[in-house]
Amino acid sequence: MSVSVKEVQRAIAIKIGDLSGFREVRQLPNLFGRTQNTLAHLGFAVEVSASQQANERQRIAVGLYVDTTVRVKLAYRLRPHDLVLDYGNALDKEQEVIQAVMNRNFAKGIEVRFIRASRRTPDSQEYLISEIELQALHTIQLT
Repeated sequence: MSVSVKEVQRAIAIKIGDLSGFREVRQLPNLFGRTQNTLAHLGFAVEVSASQQANERQRIAVGLYVDTTVRVKLAYRLRPHDLVLDYGNALDKEQEVIQAVMNRNFAKGIEVRFIRASRRTPDSQEYLISEIELQALHTIQLT
């Protein structure tokens, strides 16, 4: 089954958006978290940063097997008097996102693999920003 890069991005965004409290922010994913006023509690963005040929033979009749790098960025608001507690809650929400996209019944024609998760806190300590890197394997139709 042929799945475009756009369909990969939308499938992951929809899956996360279905989780309780999460909502996709309306800005370009690579700008996510650059300024505080663009963040929202449990706001997220899905960036498809690169696509390359997967280690597979290219055949016009079958399509091009592609390895697409996907980065999910999400923000969790940290309360000033409960920083340590909220840090743990943010890690739980990060895990919830990973579980949702790693579900076996994720989307037809897309195989998702977890690569890594990283976290950062701006100097204001207002948010914990998690970045989850995934590998999506899918086929692009050539005919």
